[in-house]
Amino acid sequence: MEIGATKVVQDRLKTTKIEESKDASLVFCWDTHLTKIKGRNVLFIVNASNRYTIAMTDIEPRNWNYYAMYISRVIHGVMQEIGYSEKQIGQYFKMSGDTTVTKTHGRKSVGGINRMAMDAQYFGKKLEKEAKYQWELSEYLNRDICQPEGFDAYGYPSKFFKLDMERLGIAAKRKPAKVIDFSQYIETNRGTNH
Repeated sequence: MEIGATKVVQDRLKTTKIEESKDASLVFCWDTHLTKIKGRNVLFIVNASNRYTIAMTDIEPRNWNYYAMYISRVIHGVMQEIGYSEKQIGQYFKMSGDTTVTKTHGRKSVGGINRMAMDAQYFGKKLEKEAKYQWELSEYLNRDICQPEGFDAYGYPSKFFKLDMERLGIAAKRKPAKVIDFSQYIETNRGTNH
């Protein structure tokens, strides 16, 4: 698994030497970015393939010292939270290989992170005080319609994450996710008032 670090995260990690991405499959790549939202530091952990986003706050100093392990644990915990079994999670981590901290995974991935950071500024609720994992903020961000790197259609990051797990054979295939064809939508609704 590759954990891409933006310049802000690299500075926080106090690292001068960071590996280039080794062209791992994007579904096993997570880019991270640190920004301030409502006066608190928020770490975004964003999948490079499907733009699934995890928002964390109150990262303790020791977690920065063991960054790769910390991010892996967060991803593991969130996968549990959204319903994956220990066997499925273990399969994902086994397939992803050793965890390394690298540079980010391309302009589209970084653009996705920037979009998430901007959208988070419009999150209408307060961040949870005692919680490190900001569930509501993450849910809010995962309902943003996008076309991430690993897909050629528009949809929601939460649905794309499920599709990636199905493509990997980790989750059973379900009925196709609802994909929005904007050109067809515009053509169908042109000239009508809603």
